[in-house]
Amino acid sequence: MIEKIFAAEVDLGPIGGDPSEGFGPWGALYRFSNVGVAARHFTSILSKIIGIMTVIAGIWFFFILVIGAFGYLTAGGDSKAVEGATKRISNGLTGLIVIVLAYALISLIGNFLGFDILNPQEIIEQLGP
Repeated sequence: MIEKIFAAEVDLGPIGGDPSEGFGPWGALYRFSNVGVAARHFTSILSKIIGIMTVIAGIWFFFILVIGAFGYLTAGGDSKAVEGATKRISNGLTGLIVIVLAYALISLIGNFLGFDILNPQEIIEQLGP
């Protein structure tokens, strides 16, 4: 059975069920004990959320950098304006570094613990019945 979940066609396999029960195909999962399908959907949604948040953060910090650079160029020798623009640029770079380091740290912790934190599908399937 093929269902549309968040504008994507997903093959539900043997689950089937009435999509009006609960939240899409997840509403009927308790009857079928198919943890793999639920894990795949959860991982897909989590991946999309993390991707969107990363893109938004990148655009935001790029915007901060551009505003800081514009302030620096239009300071006209005013030391307070130059200081404010320099601070804004350094804040933008610091934010970008924090985003990259957070991703690297999560991957490093996952490798240290022996599982991929950014791909929870395998973990959920192992915890299932």
